[in-house]
Amino acid sequence: MKAASVLFAEKGFEVVSVREITTLAKANVASVKYHFGSREGLIDAVVARMAKPVNDERLGRIEGLEERGGATVRELIVAFFEPLCSQIKNSSLSEKLFIKLMGRVVGDRPYEFSEEMMGQFREVASRYVSAFMKACPGLSTEEVFWRIHFSFGVLANTLTHGDLVKKISDGKVGDEKLSVTLKRAIDFCEEGFRQ
Repeated sequence: MKAASVLFAEKGFEVVSVREITTLAKANVASVKYHFGSREGLIDAVVARMAKPVNDERLGRIEGLEERGGATVRELIVAFFEPLCSQIKNSSLSEKLFIKLMGRVVGDRPYEFSEEMMGQFREVASRYVSAFMKACPGLSTEEVFWRIHFSFGVLANTLTHGDLVKKISDGKVGDEKLSVTLKRAIDFCEEGFRQ
């Protein structure tokens, strides 16, 4: 799993072969079929290993906010964004590789997520849409879905292409801690959500 994660992050899902993965892992090619059923099954397992802890933490946070009686837009965005950053810090991959892998999952995945993963994403979406609708009375379900989608896009782009803004700014934007960048994204998304 770690070898596959590293190679998928570095090269993308389309180009990495089972042989490359098993060579790096010092494993037999047949082990992929035995443990995961197929190359696609291995991809699903890598994605689930990355996404499930994020989704679990998101659900735990929304449950806490609901038990408290509701939340502000900012609290909901924080509860949605921070679990991804927690997973980055807790991953066996380096921060840079984890972020690259997440970017590939969001943007480069060549086929549909497994039904199990879609079920997790639907549960998270359902809980957060409901909470955002309480925090922003008057918004339709469709509008809330779009605003969550745009907010997640801001986070995903910031994490996966943060180095680009440093290059484009010609030194005006430097390296900063993930927590500082996350606060910038939360500030921006909070204002956008309220418009």
